[in-house]
Amino acid sequence: MPVPTILTEGNEEEAARLLAAYYRRTADGLPAYTGSYFNSWAGGGDSSDNVDTITADDLIAVSFLSVDIPGDAAIGLLDTHSDSISRLLKDISSDRDLADVSPSEYSDFFGTNSPATELWHVLRGRDTGRWGVGETRASKIMARKRPRLIPIYDSVVGPQMGLNGTSKNQWLIWHSAFIEDKGLRQRLATIYKLSGVEDSISDIRVMDIVLWMFGKQPPQATANINK
Repeated sequence: MPVPTILTEGNEEEAARLLAAYYRRTADGLPAYTGSYFNSWAGGGDSSDNVDTITADDLIAVSFLSVDIPGDAAIGLLDTHSDSISRLLKDISSDRDLADVSPSEYSDFFGTNSPATELWHVLRGRDTGRWGVGETRASKIMARKRPRLIPIYDSVVGPQMGLNGTSKNQWLIWHSAFIEDKGLRQRLATIYKLSGVEDSISDIRVMDIVLWMFGKQPPQATANINK
């Protein structure tokens, strides 16, 4: 799938403007978008203190992205199924970037029997009964825990990545974007640098924010995009 136009060569400055706008503060000092706290809240979901455990702070961070976790799901994630979740998280790399996963490694990281896929099923409640954690909520929890490896799926970014109404093949499509467009990672680094954002965020988080901000713009606001 072709990379969305806003992330193609020649649009770095406009993409950087969108990223900077996401992190700006209002006149009273509050964040313009609470999602700007998603990665950094309480030290981050992949900090050494809780890298392999879902915590209450992770669920708070997810709420900054305009979703909530139902009570029974929260109890399941924080208590009832915490041991199995921690076991799976330990098997999902916290120090690898999506762009660094080679095609030959893809199945180990994201295949049907991978720890990431199994964690996805646990979060969705496949074997325990659905508890209100849909595709978007599950992706945001996983992205909080593995921000360098797992992208976010939602109704704004998904269609721009060719995912129309379903998260199926989401990881494959994001991974393919980096494999097929060798310059994408460098452009994301350039966008981040130009934006002046001080928070340390991963390539895929830069990509997600830019696409989300771009997708939320009115059609006439895309005039500066080089197509």
